[in-house]
Amino acid sequence: MAEEYKPGQEPFPEQDDRKLFFKFHYKGLLLVLIPIIFAPLLLGPKLLAYRMLYLAICVYLYYMCNVMSQGAIAFLFIIFLPILGITGSKLLCIAHYTDLIFATFGCLFMGIMMDASRLSERLALIVIGICGSNLRVLQAGIMVVTSLSSIFVSSSFMSAFWMKVTQAIIAELGNAGVLVPNSDEEPYERQSRPYPSNPVVGIYLSIAYGATFGGMISLFQDPNADLYKFFQKFTDVKPGSFLMLFVGPFILGLVVTAIWINVIFLGLFSGSVKEQVQAAANGKDAVKRAMEDKKGALGPWNAYAILVFLMIIITMLLLFTRRPICWPGWYDYFHRSKCGLSVAIIAMCLLYFAVPANYFFCRYYWCRQPAKEGTAPSLVSWKIVNNNVPWAHVFMLCAGYGCLTGYKDSKLLQLVSNGIFNQKLDNSVSLIVGCLLGTLITNLAPAQGVVANTLDSMLNPRNGAGVIALPYAAALHNQFLLPVSTTSNTIVAGFGNVRPFQFLLGGVVPTLFMIIFICASIAIFGNIAFKGYLQT
Repeated sequence: MAEEYKPGQEPFPEQDDRKLFFKFHYKGLLLVLIPIIFAPLLLGPKLLAYRMLYLAICVYLYYMCNVMSQGAIAFLFIIFLPILGITGSKLLCIAHYTDLIFATFGCLFMGIMMDASRLSERLALIVIGICGSNLRVLQAGIMVVTSLSSIFVSSSFMSAFWMKVTQAIIAELGNAGVLVPNSDEEPYERQSRPYPSNPVVGIYLSIAYGATFGGMISLFQDPNADLYKFFQKFTDVKPGSFLMLFVGPFILGLVVTAIWINVIFLGLFSGSVKEQVQAAANGKDAVKRAMEDKKGALGPWNAYAILVFLMIIITMLLLFTRRPICWPGWYDYFHRSKCGLSVAIIAMCLLYFAVPANYFFCRYYWCRQPAKEGTAPSLVSWKIVNNNVPWAHVFMLCAGYGCLTGYKDSKLLQLVSNGIFNQKLDNSVSLIVGCLLGTLITNLAPAQGVVANTLDSMLNPRNGAGVIALPYAAALHNQFLLPVSTTSNTIVAGFGNVRPFQFLLGGVVPTLFMIIFICASIAIFGNIAFKGYLQT
């Protein structure tokens, strides 16, 4: 057996275990091989379109295989789209920073504020009091409450809210000794956060997927509001049409996803993970004692936590009333400009940074010295925000918007659209093709960006476009495969350090089943909920 190598030792001891090369250097190998393997795409007949296809494949494979830092991968489009002549830097940089990106920042700020005020810990005690230490109950419960709350309030905002509560729950269960929160795997970058263990990943993914399911049938947020406006042009669509079309996939999708996450991450049938989950469920007495100690340490609700909770509730009300489909919202009264999701969230974030966390200074007005002298901190400080925002994940979400711009400017979307409509497909085949196409594109970038960049350019001007448009639009909610598929996925991946391949493992079965559920629902209810779409 070869002597173990120590840093600074030269030369490296001889050994014949060639498997170590791939174990330690496979990422560098993939970094070189992926562009070479797909290089023949550059010989395609439509030069810009095939260049864009080649670049997108390379970038997303780098991302999924984690061959280099996410933050670095996110900037590849910024470099190569202009170099390849696909789109200019000015338009590309504008596309990277959209309304949804700033709304994502606002949701992250809110989550960080919850931790700073320890509100997340106080809410975690309430949830543990209901679920106990049973991880399966926690997984199912957190998925249901996330999906239901995401129906009425932005799914991005609710995913950040419940993610912070869940992280506090995981920390408390870890402190009680009934759960191992982190895996033993070495992080890709030194001094970075540890990766979560499999049961924790499963619970985190339940939040992301629950938020996606809630947004699917929501009448109070985009992209459904944009889709409603789009289909009003050529169908007799009502606000309840989304409920009719999606309530079946919503319920069935939740069931399938919960079962699959239990199988793949919580060891439903066998394995060491099943033993961990069972041990956690049997540790309810230890958890109960730990929670009593925690309540004593936190003490009664203070002004800081109450103020933060109040600010969050106000933000929820603003988001709920912004742009409902079923009645006019405050968005509709601003006729000269569009007020996106970021307007409400960022406006409240300004208050997060401005409102004092305590009011000891008020004692001065009664000529009394406060118990603690000094300036009053705000609800959250920029230093805390700067240190805790998962910047690389947000940059990768921006890259998804840049990718959509490349699709559009390279005429790749038009090439795909022409190929579909030139085939003269019948209704049943169009249903499947539209659903598959929507699923593919929406897993590479958020649905709101897909709607803005693809619906009108690909579908609206054509005769017979409605047959493709409805399954395509419905499948835009099938966002389970990557962190960049939707902002809720990005937030969960960023806060929880969940990697792309774990989203692929957790999302592949829900994605396949949702294709079946959406196609079946459209076949049964499509022409009832969206009257006339087959005739357009």
